[in-house]
Amino acid sequence: MPGIHGIGLSAPPFPGRPDTTTPQVRFSSDQASARIESAQDVLHDGPCHDAAATRQPVHAPDLTDSSWSERWPRFTPAALNAGVRAVFALPLHAGAVRHAGAVDLYRRTPGALHDTDRNAATAFTAAAAELLTLERLGLDWTSAFTHASLDQTILALAGGTLVTTGRGLTGDPGAALPLARWFDHDSLPMLRRQVHAVSAAHGLSGDDANRFVLAVHEAMINAIEHGGGLGQLLLWYRDDRLWCEIGDHGPGIGTTLRSACDPATRPRVGTQKRRPSGMKLIQQACTTMEITTDSTGTRLQLSFQLTHSAPG
Repeated sequence: MPGIHGIGLSAPPFPGRPDTTTPQVRFSSDQASARIESAQDVLHDGPCHDAAATRQPVHAPDLTDSSWSERWPRFTPAALNAGVRAVFALPLHAGAVRHAGAVDLYRRTPGALHDTDRNAATAFTAAAAELLTLERLGLDWTSAFTHASLDQTILALAGGTLVTTGRGLTGDPGAALPLARWFDHDSLPMLRRQVHAVSAAHGLSGDDANRFVLAVHEAMINAIEHGGGLGQLLLWYRDDRLWCEIGDHGPGIGTTLRSACDPATRPRVGTQKRRPSGMKLIQQACTTMEITTDSTGTRLQLSFQLTHSAPG
């Protein structure tokens, strides 16, 4: 982002800390960024707080304008003293998942964000939200990232760029967990084989394995057909269950957080933006199914109860 001089991230602390909801300063790129992040944290005032509270971007192209001093009487002078003239805050929200906090970007000169910087900032914020989602699961995804090549793919996809097969969308057919993969139509057969191998290696066999793999396959088909042609699969083991999350950055299905096991919470006919196929099959095949969806995407989280513990 050539038009940006610094960036900061305020987000919930690492899982397991006493307070896991209140945003804290998690990253600052330089001294000025650290000063404005700290000022907002201490003063409880500023664009990051507004963006997190309203779930909307906040753009302040010139902090010397009196309107910003009226809006943020404590933060604005602190930012100007740090040499900051323009600041932009984007809420941590992508793929239907919201996190408390925001990404702050600043520049030392006044002026609005150009389209290139705006798109890059949106992609960066979406990528940060995706990584915080993975962090929330409390698993070590290092090896999964090594194989999945998610670094540039996640930025491109989150920013609305078409990602073609070959950039982290296919991988080796190993059975290691956790598993993270981007997928499209061409990579579905290999990924289905991977899911089957992982399921078998962690305790599923016969009809159970077939049902779970079919449910995951149907969810991936939905993501491809209704979520822009691409999706992300995360697969892990915890508490004698196999867990799978399939996400996309499509237009959503007109619902909020819902449990597919509770008919009262399912979207009514006529209220959906799209009608995913195979949803009933997925529900019947899995122990649990949770849907999180909004205008930035949809995620299906599935689990399958194992009858015995998976191998160590």
